[in-house]
Amino acid sequence: MNRRYYAVALLVCLILLVSACKKSGAGTGGAPRTPFIGGTSGITINFEKDSPPPEVTDDISFAFNAIIRLKNDGEAKVEKNDIKLNLVGFDPNDFGKVFEDLKDQQPEDILDAKKRDAEGNIIEGTTTFATFPKGGGNFEPRKFSGNTEFTFRADTCYHYKTEANTKVCVLRDMINVRDDSLCKPTSGRTVHSSSAPVQVSNFRQTVVGKDKLSFSFDISLSGNVDVFWDNQESKPSSFDNGCPRDPRARRERENNVGVEILEIPVDPVFSNTKCGGLDAGHKGFVKLVSGKRTITCTVDLSTDRLDLEKTMGIRLLYNVLDNKETKVLVKHLATEGGVAS
Repeated sequence: MNRRYYAVALLVCLILLVSACKKSGAGTGGAPRTPFIGGTSGITINFEKDSPPPEVTDDISFAFNAIIRLKNDGEAKVEKNDIKLNLVGFDPNDFGKVFEDLKDQQPEDILDAKKRDAEGNIIEGTTTFATFPKGGGNFEPRKFSGNTEFTFRADTCYHYKTEANTKVCVLRDMINVRDDSLCKPTSGRTVHSSSAPVQVSNFRQTVVGKDKLSFSFDISLSGNVDVFWDNQESKPSSFDNGCPRDPRARRERENNVGVEILEIPVDPVFSNTKCGGLDAGHKGFVKLVSGKRTITCTVDLSTDRLDLEKTMGIRLLYNVLDNKETKVLVKHLATEGGVAS
């Protein structure tokens, strides 16, 4: 009987060990074999419980704040100056404040990214807070003629980036490929993408000449957020600068994503990198259509080369517009005579 219990306990331990390795992206040797944790999360936004409260009364004794909790669930660091919040949905004069008290608030701390150490242990990203009214003090509801419900919505604009990488297959002879070749120069390649709302996927490469190859990849927007960018690379120095509300500026910058090809443009094996839609050949910005865009590039190869797999990076830059809302019911307190004051 003791042997049976021992066998069961050993089996449970093995299951837990395998599960832990899968969760951390670790291989059989223990250390992760992939560069990123992965996922589609960026900054998650929520109101703190009872801030604002779901119900208040319209007398000066019931003052309150709106506190937004921000957590970095992605793999890009966000500086305090690169995130702005507006509180919208109601007239601040109804709560003893002005519009300036609801604009361009910043969080209390830098939002460090979620990380994974060399052994696969995940370190959670920073959780911090932003409090309204911006100038301090409290919201104090005025007298209303009856119970009135208000929307409190936190609009958040923050600068974020996606890092992705893959390995490009380069052979000495790109035309006559042996069965036992190091890799296949015409094939889909595994691409790894950091956790962020915009992802890189579906990397493919093909041979277009003895010393020339082509590759393409997809950029796709994940989640119910909007993204903005332009050739000025405008970070959110103010909310409207990062995520414009003006209709014309919004049309020009909405769904734009900055794109840069890394490593290959400065490697002696590669030259003359040209990507369709990128003004600088390997760098620029593109507009997503229905949340997606395919980038196709060509690159010349050095004639003096051996078989190799070259790590190539892709960096995406953009501003994210996201929001979270809650309702506040202002309950009317009738005067002694039953008439509102």
